[in-house]
Amino acid sequence: MIFEHHRRRQMVACALLRQLLSIHLQRPASELRWEKAAHGKPFLADGSCHFNLTHSENLAALAVSPFELGLDVEDRTRRVEYLALGRRFFAAPETAELERADDPRRFFFEVWTAKEAYIKALGDGLSHPLDQFLTYYDQQWGLFDLQGRPLKWHLSRPLCPFPETSAALASLSAEPPQSYLFTPEGSLAAVTVASGR
Repeated sequence: MIFEHHRRRQMVACALLRQLLSIHLQRPASELRWEKAAHGKPFLADGSCHFNLTHSENLAALAVSPFELGLDVEDRTRRVEYLALGRRFFAAPETAELERADDPRRFFFEVWTAKEAYIKALGDGLSHPLDQFLTYYDQQWGLFDLQGRPLKWHLSRPLCPFPETSAALASLSAEPPQSYLFTPEGSLAAVTVASGR
């Protein structure tokens, strides 16, 4: 990471992850063994649970589940060329919806977090083309192929207590993960899930 403040945030987030997984699994943090998948996604070597840690600006989020998952959170106040990015990376139907949305900035972040959550769940990172699947089809949020057929993954939205935040979770299970934790500037809060929004 180029900037020192990004390195510090990453270190704090990883330390928090180790502590929370230790609590969740009721095992000493020193016993947790990490490995990385082909595209860098970390996982526990013993497969005792699946997790995803994500952060944006001063906000971090963690989801833990028995099932494979991906999580993304975004601070909507950060500076971003949302129309240009949407036109470049979204599938054509999503781009059309973005350009006619009442609140295009919010719509962009809702699509972006859903796409990020899905590719994190797959473990492919940005090597998976963002325009080859849909997160919004026929006025509904979800995960769909380009013909609008539902994928096997479920999309849910954490009900984040902090304003101007978008979050999304993709999981193989329709059941919500055991815990969501958000940490804006050091404070900690558990949040609930709204499915399919």
